[in-house]
Amino acid sequence: MLVIYGPTATGKTNLAIKLAKKFNGELISADSRQVLRGLDIGTGKVSFDVKVEKHKGFWIVDGIKIRGFDLANPGEPFSVADFLYHTSASMIQITKANKLPIIVGGTGFYIKAFIDGINSIGIPADQKLRSKLEKLSAAELYQNLKELDRKRAELMNQSDRQNPRRLIRAIEIALHNQKQVAGKRKQSTRNHLPATNYLLIGLTAPNNFLYSKVDKWLQTRLDRGLIEEVRSLLDQGIDPDWLDNLGLEYRWLTRYLKGQVARDIAVERLKGDIHNFTRRQKTWFKQFKRIKLFDITEKNWQDKLEKTLHVCYTQNRDDGQGTS
Repeated sequence: MLVIYGPTATGKTNLAIKLAKKFNGELISADSRQVLRGLDIGTGKVSFDVKVEKHKGFWIVDGIKIRGFDLANPGEPFSVADFLYHTSASMIQITKANKLPIIVGGTGFYIKAFIDGINSIGIPADQKLRSKLEKLSAAELYQNLKELDRKRAELMNQSDRQNPRRLIRAIEIALHNQKQVAGKRKQSTRNHLPATNYLLIGLTAPNNFLYSKVDKWLQTRLDRGLIEEVRSLLDQGIDPDWLDNLGLEYRWLTRYLKGQVARDIAVERLKGDIHNFTRRQKTWFKQFKRIKLFDITEKNWQDKLEKTLHVCYTQNRDDGQGTS
């Protein structure tokens, strides 16, 4: 199996589609916002110059099947447990078809959970705790989490740090884990991969290069209807607070459309937030022990990547492991 991770605007999906055509693969999205219906432009599901067919349960993009889009409606909860369940089911379907599964996305937490497992699966919701925490601001929630689990708090991206729902769940998990007796913690459902049968690719570049790409990426989406997409969501009755908590494009354009901030200020603040988000995405490289990094500013980086994949793919087939 191939996994492709990297910051926004590094061309992950386009690369994955190219590799899927060459190695007979299918894609699974690992993006916490692309699971939402109607949030296509802002989440950058696909490029504007590709042919798209939308089907129930999957899209076909330039002839390649992509799973993991449109799994929940705006406002509905979608957890990492939901991602693991969906991805595991998709993996079975893809491998049964004798194709190469390619997981691609920018949500490092999702990818790490699938590779290494996660100890939050099976931890029940604590409604009494949630009712208490819902009275706190995002800043207060983040401080509480930092006191309980500094490492988890510092790994959160800027959007998650301002998302009360995700902060509350993180606090809930941290408190649950603290109550477990050392050595007696319940075995959780893991839904993760064996340690030897995947190739993890990371796409990277110097920050200034990425900032320039992000700014062009954003401008293209503004020109191609991003504001109209957010306006449509508001017209459908989607809670503006939910959109604000979603962060990035949906936060600042909602504030602009609600008359809370001027358009040029919203766009500039949005650029800054995406730059910060890009840096946070890069910190996840350190969480992956077996990642192979490729700098997209280097000459012939794609050729080197394809050679690496070809060696791994051929070796797995020779070992009798199929395409997984």
